[in-house]
Amino acid sequence: MSRLTQQQRWRRRALKIAETNEAIKASIRRRWTLSDWDASFPWWRAPSQVRILIYAEGDLTFNDHLQYVTTLLQSRAFFYVDFLVTTAHRNNANAGASIKGTKQLDDPELDIVNRFDEIWLFGFNDSPELTDFELALLDQFMSAPKRGGILVTGDHADRGKSIGEQIHRAGKMRRYPAPDAVRPIWNNSLVEGPDLNDTFDADDQSDDVPQTITLELFPTLSLPGFIPFFRPHPVLCGPDGPIDVLPDHQHEGEAIAPTIDPGDNEWPRIGDHQEPPVVIARGRTKESDAGNREFGVLSAYNGHTVNVGRIVADSSWHHWLTTNLKGIPESDVYRGFDVSPDGRIALKKIETYFFNCGVWLAPPARQREMRIAAWWSILWTHQIAELSPALPLRDLGEQAISGLTRHASICAASDWIFGPDLNPDRLAQTELAKASDEISVLQISLEQYLAGGILRSLMAKIGPSNANLEFPLEAQPDEVIEEAINDGVRAALAKQ
Repeated sequence: MSRLTQQQRWRRRALKIAETNEAIKASIRRRWTLSDWDASFPWWRAPSQVRILIYAEGDLTFNDHLQYVTTLLQSRAFFYVDFLVTTAHRNNANAGASIKGTKQLDDPELDIVNRFDEIWLFGFNDSPELTDFELALLDQFMSAPKRGGILVTGDHADRGKSIGEQIHRAGKMRRYPAPDAVRPIWNNSLVEGPDLNDTFDADDQSDDVPQTITLELFPTLSLPGFIPFFRPHPVLCGPDGPIDVLPDHQHEGEAIAPTIDPGDNEWPRIGDHQEPPVVIARGRTKESDAGNREFGVLSAYNGHTVNVGRIVADSSWHHWLTTNLKGIPESDVYRGFDVSPDGRIALKKIETYFFNCGVWLAPPARQREMRIAAWWSILWTHQIAELSPALPLRDLGEQAISGLTRHASICAASDWIFGPDLNPDRLAQTELAKASDEISVLQISLEQYLAGGILRSLMAKIGPSNANLEFPLEAQPDEVIEEAINDGVRAALAKQ
């Protein structure tokens, strides 16, 4: 009888998981109006396939806590990237992982160096657990030529230290120990929810009211005579504007930007450049409860500038958990963000943050594929196909950016315009920089000017303006598209 009862219990749980999964999918479809990109736009270049390992430990599971995020990532909301998600658990064989059993990071079945582009680590326990061999594999994963991306999370005190603190660079971007889960020292970001009981309680993390975060702004590349822009970090830049909210929680951890000693070899340098980690967003504790002070909720490290992988560190995995996003099952009040129009607006921003982590952490090879997919795909839209390449670069650039940002953020478009190789030093050596006084009357952004150069080159060489090409059945080879993009940048920088 007990065995039958156990089977019934497992069957009921499996049905509940499947039901929740379908509800999450339906919610995502309503918010993102998902398209069948391949069927609707067969001439588009296939998306870049970014392979993500989501690795959890301790009490965190994939059939509950991380169910929302894993389902979301596989929804194909962005046309230029397809996230291939694999899940594995360190010490719970019943955690709902796609790779069965328990797995250390050095398990041959994972093969983390060759099989994945990114590793997202959701640690729960308080004491270091990674072996020397696991750490060596992570170093290899993050080093050139792979330059794999790492996401580390945790929560209050030493939560997540188990599989986060020992990793080179990434382990220094979260505070261990962070403030503990006791007032008044805790990082309490809770915002009062719809129960209107005049107190903050833990369940407020499961309502439709997020915390507001303060974003650090960063300059885009520019030259004298062009309008400069300051924008959020690409991870917090969405198609609908800045991502200025996250789920709230009663006792978050803390993301930090450690001070780097110039002689510290843990943080690589190329020539005189040693890339620093930066805090990209800050939360604020409640004045009535924890002193109204700021704390880092997200930090980032652009390792690509020094030939290693990028890193994002999050103050709390509660920003990612199903309970914080979808709410508490059976609750009349705490039903997550999807219960109100304002909540759904906040939820889409938060979901974009998750997507952006997958995009920004991708290695250079995947970044290149996304850039090619984005430029080729807009080239054959009605908006672009009817333009003349003889238009001024100002006008072509405006249309190019408009096309790119129909399904992507302005920060992503900016990355696709400047590309991986354009930096302030190289920019200063161009003919355009030497003649900047002559072009000061343009009064446009440098990215708009370069976008015009790229679009003109693409249209003339492989696009609708090339009389030898009819409407394509498939994309040109990547090398051909990339060469046309780079030719457009070179021509614009040379004022041709």
